[in-house]
Amino acid sequence: MTAALLLTAALVLPARAADTAAAADHEVCAVFTKMEQLLARQTGADARTIAGLAAEIESLAPAALRWKWRAVAPLERILADPGRPVKLRLYALSFLGLTHDPLALPPLRRLLLDPAAPAALRSAAAADLPPLNVSRQRVRETLCAALAQEGLPEEVARPALNETAQLGCDETAVLEGWARRGGLRPAGPPARAAELAAAGLGRSRPIEAARALVRLLAFYPAGSPLKPPVLRALWEKRRDLPALKSAAAAALAGSILSESGHPGTMAAAVPVLASLGDPKDVPLLRRLLEYGDAEVVTVAAEALAQLQVFPARDDISRILARVHEDRRFAPLPGRPAPATLIARLQAAQRRLR
Repeated sequence: MTAALLLTAALVLPARAADTAAAADHEVCAVFTKMEQLLARQTGADARTIAGLAAEIESLAPAALRWKWRAVAPLERILADPGRPVKLRLYALSFLGLTHDPLALPPLRRLLLDPAAPAALRSAAAADLPPLNVSRQRVRETLCAALAQEGLPEEVARPALNETAQLGCDETAVLEGWARRGGLRPAGPPARAAELAAAGLGRSRPIEAARALVRLLAFYPAGSPLKPPVLRALWEKRRDLPALKSAAAAALAGSILSESGHPGTMAAAVPVLASLGDPKDVPLLRRLLEYGDAEVVTVAAEALAQLQVFPARDDISRILARVHEDRRFAPLPGRPAPATLIARLQAAQRRLR
């Protein structure tokens, strides 16, 4: 009797699973047939009608998404069908991302890496990868593979770089290439791409990312608006910099000395230089206490406190004694508030007691 029951269960369960998969497939396909009809009605309609039809389309989403992972297979078929309208395929792509299921990764990856696919679909695929319930490593690998492609459209590169700026890339040469692509003085989209690539290097694990950032710091000319993003990324990678001490120190000191007209860049470079912990940098840091910008003075004082350069305490005390008469600490548009800088100077002074 028991054997008979087990045999019955073994036959019934696969049948039920097949029935469920078929039901999911049927309902998802029915939803998209209806969506396609609604999209067709939008053609030539007025704005109010289009908005109403769009709301009706969005109201269909729960019927497809309730199947969760079982919806992935029919959604993938719709997404991969070149005979379907691109807008309908975009909805299928969006629904795939909303499942958050790992099964959605392969179709999104294939689409993103397909040079023949419409750029709008590839762009959306790049943006929909991170919310999936897969490892950051798998998302990183996919985005980096896309960025490594020759002739990647800007429309696709932009979301891929946006996500890589948060996740990093193990193939650091790919990001360094994007940072250099616009040349020494990029403007517009190439400048934004370079900034995102630098941020991605700051989030990348390999030590080669720090080397690439040091090279980029020397690559961009004095006054480049891309130097601060590179320095912020170097701060993220500061734990790797002791292994590159000589090259990093030279690049950072060079940036400080060559950026005398750009205090924001100098202020970004000082903490990174101090993170190397090299006593050879102390004379330069002490000279910066006399610089004509309050933020640079403050970060120099903080760096000296971090390095426990006790003779600098008297210098900081002299600055604080007449800080309210010091023109450097007058309020300036776009610069840190003087009260905040004074509080930071006082904290640096206390650290050197």
